[in-house]
Amino acid sequence: MKCKGINSKLIFYVENDLPIKEKLEMDKHFSACESCSESLSFLEKAMGSIEEEKSIEMNPYFVSKTVSRLKESEKNEIQFEFARILKPVLIMVLFVVAIGSGVFMGSNFVVGTEKFQHSDLVDPYFNEIENETIELFFLNTDDHE
Repeated sequence: MKCKGINSKLIFYVENDLPIKEKLEMDKHFSACESCSESLSFLEKAMGSIEEEKSIEMNPYFVSKTVSRLKESEKNEIQFEFARILKPVLIMVLFVVAIGSGVFMGSNFVVGTEKFQHSDLVDPYFNEIENETIELFFLNTDDHE
């Protein structure tokens, strides 16, 4: 058997999936060919490492830790959902309180300022349009000089 044929059947040799006749031929080849025997030893080491990884025992507390983490994350999600609903409600209540206090303070201010709203001393200075229009003011500037 040639090295190319040996390498193509190497995995089957390691897993003992070859007929006895082919296995014996490969054994003869491995004793004669150093390159193929190195490939075989490398593949056996790799397969041994894979088997070791498969056989590693799982931590007995792994499942309980995972379940507790899931429950904790569910609790956090419920709290987050509650906070997501509570924030807009709280903001709305604050707006209602702010508007209500503004209306309350505004209505108390108006009560005390009634005597200043109809002052005869201040109104003429701010309401001059009834007395004279701007056009007449500029037309009559010659008379004032």
